[in-house]
Amino acid sequence: MMNNILVTGSNGQLGYSIKKVSRRFDKYNFIFTEKNQLDLSNFNSIEKYIINYKINIIINCAAYTDVENAENNRELVDLINHVSVENLAKICSYNNIQLIHISTDFIFDGNKDFPYTEKDDPNPINFYGLSKLYGERKILKYDLKKSVIIRTSWLYSELKNNFVNKIIEKINLNDNINVVNNELGSPTYAIDLANMILEIIPKLENNQTEIYHFSNIGVCSRYEFAKKINSITLGESKINSINSLDSVVRRPEFSALDSSKAINEFGIHINTWEESLIEYLKEK
Repeated sequence: MMNNILVTGSNGQLGYSIKKVSRRFDKYNFIFTEKNQLDLSNFNSIEKYIINYKINIIINCAAYTDVENAENNRELVDLINHVSVENLAKICSYNNIQLIHISTDFIFDGNKDFPYTEKDDPNPINFYGLSKLYGERKILKYDLKKSVIIRTSWLYSELKNNFVNKIIEKINLNDNINVVNNELGSPTYAIDLANMILEIIPKLENNQTEIYHFSNIGVCSRYEFAKKINSITLGESKINSINSLDSVVRRPEFSALDSSKAINEFGIHINTWEESLIEYLKEK
């Protein structure tokens, strides 16, 4: 039987990347929706849509991800990252649908100095992280079969609004660039995550929702990340290391993720962050 996969948030980095790789997965029938096509905060509307299109699997890429503006738009952020997620979890529970939900490294406080595993206790330090944690907890209440929460970090893609592309824009202008050296994490190429999601769906046999971490392998600071981009692109910008930037919101200083659980359970290979960055920049 053909599996009908609904991908929400298809105009975001991950949704866009899933659309790009979807042609490789011809055993699935994909339906891509954006926020103006399907209101995830309207329970009856979503349920009707999902039943009408005979959806078997939902990949929820829809999220409010602007960390700074989240602090001043808490009602909207909660609606998208928490209330809407609970709606999807309920519908999946009532209709025996698989849910693949994307979460974030920002549910952690950043006080560790080695990568976070799925067993570490969440402790978000900003409202974006808190809203994503609330969404996770609502999903976990329903014990959804063959369903997973995938936490990822420092996502980048062809779409403009990400760290890699902002650095490239400045390099192209030969600007000198100030980059913080006290934020460390694991960069993730959205194409790698998109492929991973579609590859593991047939392997899921769990009777309740499981949590997995996925990022490219390794840890770097924002400063080291920017220097590597400059080096690979043969840029002539001077990358300056600074300790912090004035910001309206706290961010975890260390939010690298340990992807060992996904590697061991699904037998997948994950590139290092440097390998995937080179691959992305070659393609770009």
